[in-house]
Amino acid sequence: MGSAVARRLASDDRHGLTLTHICDRRAELKQARWSERLGLHTIWTTQFDDLLTSDADVIVETVGGVEPAVDWIRAALLAGKSVVTANKQVMAVHGPGLLAIAARQGRQLRFEAAVGGAMPIVRGVGEGLAGDCITRIVAILNGTTNAVLSRMDAIGCSFEEALADARACGYAEADPAMDVDGFDARAKLSILCAQAFRLRVDPGDIVTRSSRSITPADIDVARGAGGAIRQLAYAAYDWTRQTLTAWVAPAIVPRESVFARTVGPRNAAVIAGAYAGDVERPLSPSWATSFRLREIGRRSSPRRSCLFHRRFSE
Repeated sequence: MGSAVARRLASDDRHGLTLTHICDRRAELKQARWSERLGLHTIWTTQFDDLLTSDADVIVETVGGVEPAVDWIRAALLAGKSVVTANKQVMAVHGPGLLAIAARQGRQLRFEAAVGGAMPIVRGVGEGLAGDCITRIVAILNGTTNAVLSRMDAIGCSFEEALADARACGYAEADPAMDVDGFDARAKLSILCAQAFRLRVDPGDIVTRSSRSITPADIDVARGAGGAIRQLAYAAYDWTRQTLTAWVAPAIVPRESVFARTVGPRNAAVIAGAYAGDVERPLSPSWATSFRLREIGRRSSPRRSCLFHRRFSE
Protein backbone atom coordinates (compact mmCIF):
# COMPACT_ATOMS: atom_id res chain seq x y z
CA MET A 1 0.00 0.00 0.00
CA GLY A 2 2.86 2.38 0.77
CA SER A 3 4.30 2.00 -2.72
CA ALA A 4 0.88 2.70 -4.29
CA VAL A 5 0.53 5.94 -2.32
CA ALA A 6 4.07 6.97 -3.25
CA ARG A 7 3.49 6.33 -6.94
CA ARG A 8 0.29 8.36 -6.95
CA LEU A 9 1.89 11.27 -5.11
CA ALA A 10 4.84 11.31 -7.51
CA SER A 11 2.86 10.93 -10.73
CA ASP A 12 -0.26 13.02 -10.11
CA ASP A 13 0.29 16.73 -9.52
CA ARG A 14 -3.43 17.59 -9.43
CA HIS A 15 -3.38 17.40 -5.64
CA GLY A 16 -0.67 20.05 -5.31
CA LEU A 17 1.38 17.71 -3.09
CA THR A 18 5.09 16.88 -3.11
CA LEU A 19 6.53 13.62 -1.86
CA THR A 20 9.55 14.83 0.13
CA HIS A 21 10.66 11.79 2.17
CA ILE A 22 10.26 8.02 2.31
CA CYS A 23 11.15 6.10 5.47
CA ASP A 24 11.71 2.38 4.92
CA ARG A 25 13.90 -0.17 6.67
CA ARG A 26 15.12 -1.26 3.22
CA ALA A 27 15.53 2.27 1.91
CA GLU A 28 18.81 1.68 0.07
CA LEU A 29 17.49 -1.33 -1.84
CA LYS A 30 14.17 0.29 -2.72
CA GLN A 31 15.70 3.63 -3.65
CA ALA A 32 17.69 1.98 -6.42
CA ARG A 33 14.51 0.38 -7.72
CA TRP A 34 12.12 3.32 -7.32
CA SER A 35 14.15 6.54 -7.65
CA GLU A 36 13.43 6.94 -11.36
CA ARG A 37 9.67 6.61 -10.82
CA LEU A 38 9.47 8.79 -7.73
CA GLY A 39 11.94 11.49 -8.72
CA LEU A 40 15.41 12.41 -7.54
CA HIS A 41 14.14 15.08 -5.14
CA THR A 42 12.65 12.51 -2.77
CA ILE A 43 14.84 11.80 0.28
CA TRP A 44 15.10 8.15 1.39
CA THR A 45 15.90 7.22 4.98
CA THR A 46 15.72 4.35 7.45
CA GLN A 47 15.32 6.72 10.43
CA PHE A 48 11.84 7.92 11.36
CA ASP A 49 13.36 10.85 13.27
CA ASP A 50 14.46 12.27 9.90
CA LEU A 51 10.79 12.80 9.06
CA LEU A 52 10.13 14.53 12.36
CA THR A 53 12.87 17.09 11.75
CA SER A 54 11.98 17.61 8.08
CA ASP A 55 9.84 20.39 6.59
CA ALA A 56 7.08 17.92 5.65
CA ASP A 57 3.58 19.05 6.65
CA VAL A 58 1.95 15.62 6.59
CA ILE A 59 3.21 12.13 7.41
CA VAL A 60 1.40 9.14 5.87
CA GLU A 61 1.63 6.00 8.01
CA THR A 62 1.50 2.76 6.00
CA VAL A 63 3.34 0.45 8.39
CA GLY A 64 0.33 -1.48 9.69
CA GLY A 65 0.00 -3.22 13.04
CA VAL A 66 -0.02 -1.48 16.40
CA GLU A 67 3.70 -1.24 17.12
CA PRO A 68 5.65 0.80 16.19
CA ALA A 69 2.91 2.59 14.25
CA VAL A 70 1.18 4.09 17.29
CA ASP A 71 4.46 5.48 18.64
CA TRP A 72 5.32 7.00 15.27
CA ILE A 73 1.90 8.60 14.86
CA ARG A 74 2.12 10.05 18.36
CA ALA A 75 5.64 11.37 17.74
CA ALA A 76 4.60 12.93 14.43
CA LEU A 77 1.68 14.78 16.02
CA LEU A 78 3.87 16.03 18.88
CA ALA A 79 6.39 17.24 16.30
CA GLY A 80 3.71 19.39 14.70
CA LYS A 81 2.92 17.14 11.75
CA SER A 82 -0.53 16.14 10.61
CA VAL A 83 -0.96 12.41 10.01
CA VAL A 84 -2.94 10.29 7.57
CA THR A 85 -3.36 6.60 8.37
CA ALA A 86 -5.44 3.60 7.33
CA ASN A 87 -4.40 1.68 10.45
CA LYS A 88 -7.65 0.37 11.92
CA GLN A 89 -5.93 -1.52 14.75
CA VAL A 90 -4.23 1.65 16.00
CA MET A 91 -7.33 3.81 15.64
CA ALA A 92 -9.61 1.26 17.29
CA VAL A 93 -7.44 0.95 20.39
CA HIS A 94 -5.45 4.21 20.60
CA GLY A 95 -7.64 6.57 18.56
CA PRO A 96 -9.01 8.62 21.50
CA GLY A 97 -5.57 9.47 22.86
CA LEU A 98 -4.10 10.23 19.45
CA LEU A 99 -7.03 12.44 18.46
CA ALA A 100 -6.70 14.33 21.76
CA ILE A 101 -3.01 14.97 21.01
CA ALA A 102 -3.89 16.16 17.49
CA ALA A 103 -6.46 18.58 18.92
CA ARG A 104 -3.99 19.97 21.47
CA GLN A 105 -1.31 20.39 18.83
CA GLY A 106 -3.67 22.04 16.36
CA ARG A 107 -2.94 19.28 13.85
CA GLN A 108 -5.09 16.69 12.14
CA LEU A 109 -5.25 12.93 12.29
CA ARG A 110 -7.15 11.60 9.28
CA PHE A 111 -8.25 7.96 9.13
CA GLU A 112 -11.03 7.72 6.53
CA ALA A 113 -9.27 4.85 4.73
CA ALA A 114 -9.15 2.75 7.92
CA VAL A 115 -12.74 1.63 7.35
CA GLY A 116 -14.23 0.74 3.99
CA GLY A 117 -11.35 1.95 1.82
CA ALA A 118 -13.10 3.56 -1.15
CA MET A 119 -16.40 3.94 0.73
CA PRO A 120 -16.57 7.24 2.66
CA ILE A 121 -18.31 5.67 5.62
CA VAL A 122 -16.24 7.33 8.37
CA ARG A 123 -16.93 10.78 7.00
CA GLY A 124 -20.47 9.80 6.05
CA VAL A 125 -21.25 8.74 9.61
CA GLY A 126 -19.26 11.46 11.34
CA GLU A 127 -20.32 14.35 9.09
CA GLY A 128 -22.96 13.41 6.53
CA LEU A 129 -25.36 12.00 9.13
CA ALA A 130 -24.18 14.19 12.00
CA GLY A 131 -27.58 15.87 12.20
CA ASP A 132 -29.37 12.54 12.59
CA CYS A 133 -29.48 10.13 15.52
CA ILE A 134 -27.83 6.97 14.21
CA THR A 135 -29.29 3.86 15.75
CA ARG A 136 -27.83 0.97 13.77
CA ILE A 137 -24.96 0.02 11.47
CA VAL A 138 -24.93 -3.22 9.48
CA ALA A 139 -21.99 -3.65 7.15
CA ILE A 140 -19.65 -5.88 5.19
CA LEU A 141 -16.30 -4.48 6.28
CA ASN A 142 -13.79 -7.10 5.13
CA GLY A 143 -13.24 -7.56 1.41
CA THR A 144 -11.19 -10.74 1.75
CA THR A 145 -13.89 -12.66 3.59
CA ASN A 146 -16.57 -11.32 1.29
CA ALA A 147 -14.59 -12.54 -1.72
CA VAL A 148 -14.33 -16.01 -0.16
CA LEU A 149 -17.99 -16.34 0.85
CA SER A 150 -19.36 -14.91 -2.40
CA ARG A 151 -17.09 -17.28 -4.36
CA MET A 152 -18.46 -20.23 -2.40
CA ASP A 153 -21.96 -19.01 -3.18
CA ALA A 154 -21.19 -18.58 -6.90
CA ILE A 155 -19.56 -21.93 -7.71
CA GLY A 156 -20.29 -24.18 -4.73
CA CYS A 157 -16.66 -24.71 -3.73
CA SER A 158 -15.25 -25.24 -0.23
CA PHE A 159 -14.01 -22.46 2.03
CA GLU A 160 -10.39 -23.57 1.49
CA GLU A 161 -10.78 -23.53 -2.30
CA ALA A 162 -12.36 -20.09 -2.27
CA LEU A 163 -9.60 -18.82 0.02
CA ALA A 164 -6.95 -20.19 -2.35
CA ASP A 165 -8.65 -18.36 -5.20
CA ALA A 166 -8.65 -15.13 -3.17
CA ARG A 167 -4.93 -15.52 -2.54
CA ALA A 168 -4.29 -16.09 -6.24
CA CYS A 169 -6.19 -12.88 -7.03
CA GLY A 170 -4.23 -10.94 -4.39
CA TYR A 171 -7.21 -10.44 -2.08
CA ALA A 172 -5.97 -12.61 0.82
CA GLU A 173 -2.82 -12.55 2.92
CA ALA A 174 -0.67 -15.63 3.46
CA ASP A 175 -2.15 -15.72 6.97
CA PRO A 176 -5.81 -14.69 6.57
CA ALA A 177 -6.70 -14.95 10.28
CA MET A 178 -7.29 -11.22 10.79
CA ASP A 179 -9.77 -11.24 7.94
CA VAL A 180 -11.68 -14.52 8.03
CA ASP A 181 -11.74 -14.75 11.84
CA GLY A 182 -13.38 -11.32 12.05
CA PHE A 183 -10.64 -9.37 13.86
CA ASP A 184 -10.20 -6.85 11.05
CA ALA A 185 -13.94 -6.17 10.84
CA ARG A 186 -14.37 -5.81 14.60
CA ALA A 187 -11.61 -3.16 14.76
CA LYS A 188 -13.39 -1.25 12.00
CA LEU A 189 -16.72 -1.64 13.78
CA SER A 190 -15.15 -0.21 16.94
CA ILE A 191 -14.16 2.90 14.97
CA LEU A 192 -17.66 3.24 13.54
CA CYS A 193 -19.18 2.96 17.02
CA ALA A 194 -17.04 5.91 18.05
CA GLN A 195 -18.15 7.95 15.06
CA ALA A 196 -21.84 7.01 15.11
CA PHE A 197 -22.60 6.64 18.82
CA ARG A 198 -19.70 8.58 20.39
CA LEU A 199 -18.78 5.44 22.32
CA ARG A 200 -15.33 4.12 23.08
CA VAL A 201 -15.62 0.38 22.50
CA ASP A 202 -12.67 -1.97 22.92
CA PRO A 203 -12.54 -4.30 19.88
CA GLY A 204 -12.03 -7.23 22.25
CA ASP A 205 -15.47 -6.57 23.76
CA ILE A 206 -17.21 -7.11 20.41
CA VAL A 207 -18.55 -10.65 20.05
CA THR A 208 -16.74 -12.16 17.08
CA ARG A 209 -17.19 -15.44 15.22
CA SER A 210 -14.95 -16.84 12.48
CA SER A 211 -16.19 -17.62 8.99
CA ARG A 212 -13.88 -20.62 8.59
CA SER A 213 -16.61 -23.07 9.62
CA ILE A 214 -18.91 -22.18 6.70
CA THR A 215 -19.39 -25.18 4.38
CA PRO A 216 -20.99 -25.65 0.96
CA ALA A 217 -23.92 -27.25 2.81
CA ASP A 218 -24.41 -24.01 4.78
CA ILE A 219 -24.40 -22.07 1.52
CA ASP A 220 -27.06 -24.41 0.13
CA VAL A 221 -29.25 -24.00 3.22
CA ALA A 222 -29.01 -20.22 2.93
CA ARG A 223 -29.87 -20.37 -0.78
CA GLY A 224 -32.86 -22.60 -0.07
CA ALA A 225 -34.09 -20.00 2.42
CA GLY A 226 -33.78 -17.28 -0.22
CA GLY A 227 -30.57 -15.86 1.15
CA ALA A 228 -26.79 -15.82 1.03
CA ILE A 229 -24.08 -15.91 3.69
CA ARG A 230 -21.91 -12.88 4.32
CA GLN A 231 -19.62 -11.80 7.15
CA LEU A 232 -21.54 -8.95 8.78
CA ALA A 233 -20.49 -6.35 11.30
CA TYR A 234 -23.50 -5.23 13.36
CA ALA A 235 -23.88 -2.47 15.93
CA ALA A 236 -27.11 -1.07 17.36
CA TYR A 237 -27.35 1.53 20.10
CA ASP A 238 -30.40 2.30 22.21
CA TRP A 239 -29.95 5.96 23.11
CA THR A 240 -32.68 5.83 25.75
CA ARG A 241 -31.37 2.81 27.64
CA GLN A 242 -27.75 3.51 26.65
CA THR A 243 -27.16 -0.10 25.65
CA LEU A 244 -25.04 -1.31 22.75
CA THR A 245 -25.30 -4.58 20.85
CA ALA A 246 -22.30 -5.31 18.64
CA TRP A 247 -21.02 -8.41 16.87
CA VAL A 248 -19.12 -9.68 13.83
CA ALA A 249 -20.13 -13.06 12.37
CA PRO A 250 -21.23 -14.87 9.22
CA ALA A 251 -24.98 -14.45 8.79
CA ILE A 252 -27.72 -15.19 6.28
CA VAL A 253 -28.87 -12.09 4.38
CA PRO A 254 -31.84 -11.85 1.95
CA ARG A 255 -30.87 -12.66 -1.64
CA GLU A 256 -32.26 -9.30 -2.85
CA SER A 257 -30.39 -7.25 -0.21
CA VAL A 258 -27.43 -4.98 -0.90
CA PHE A 259 -25.27 -7.41 1.08
CA ALA A 260 -26.08 -10.44 -1.09
CA ARG A 261 -25.49 -8.31 -4.20
CA THR A 262 -22.06 -7.32 -2.86
CA VAL A 263 -19.63 -9.87 -4.30
CA GLY A 264 -15.86 -10.16 -4.51
CA PRO A 265 -13.53 -7.96 -2.40
CA ARG A 266 -16.16 -5.29 -1.87
CA ASN A 267 -17.78 -3.69 1.15
CA ALA A 268 -21.26 -2.34 1.79
CA ALA A 269 -23.13 -0.72 4.65
CA VAL A 270 -26.66 0.14 5.69
CA ILE A 271 -26.84 2.89 8.30
CA ALA A 272 -30.12 3.49 10.10
CA GLY A 273 -31.00 6.92 11.48
CA ALA A 274 -33.99 8.10 13.47
CA TYR A 275 -34.84 10.60 10.72
CA ALA A 276 -33.08 9.49 7.53
CA GLY A 277 -34.13 5.84 7.77
CA ASP A 278 -31.87 3.27 6.12
CA VAL A 279 -28.99 4.71 4.09
CA GLU A 280 -27.18 2.23 1.84
CA ARG A 281 -23.52 2.61 0.93
CA PRO A 282 -22.29 -0.09 -1.47
CA LEU A 283 -18.74 0.40 -2.70
CA SER A 284 -16.11 -0.64 -5.14
CA PRO A 285 -13.10 -2.80 -4.14
CA SER A 286 -11.68 -1.50 -0.89
CA TRP A 287 -8.36 -0.12 -2.07
CA ALA A 288 -7.51 2.76 0.24
CA THR A 289 -4.98 4.67 -1.87
CA SER A 290 -7.42 7.22 -3.30
CA PHE A 291 -8.83 8.05 0.13
CA ARG A 292 -5.37 8.40 1.61
CA LEU A 293 -4.56 10.96 -1.06
CA ARG A 294 -7.80 12.82 -0.43
CA GLU A 295 -7.11 12.90 3.29
CA ILE A 296 -3.59 14.24 2.67
CA GLY A 297 -5.05 17.02 0.55
CA ARG A 298 -7.63 17.87 3.21
CA ARG A 299 -5.22 17.96 6.15
CA SER A 300 -5.61 21.75 6.42
CA SER A 301 -9.41 21.64 6.58
CA PRO A 302 -10.80 23.49 9.62
CA ARG A 303 -12.94 20.49 10.58
CA ARG A 304 -12.45 19.53 14.21
CA SER A 305 -11.31 15.97 14.82
CA CYS A 306 -13.96 13.82 16.43
CA LEU A 307 -13.09 12.93 20.01
CA PHE A 308 -14.34 9.69 21.54
CA HIS A 309 -15.81 10.99 24.77
CA ARG A 310 -17.58 8.05 26.41
CA ARG A 311 -16.44 4.56 27.20
CA PHE A 312 -19.07 1.89 26.78
CA SER A 313 -19.40 -0.82 29.40
CA GLU A 314 -22.21 -3.30 29.82
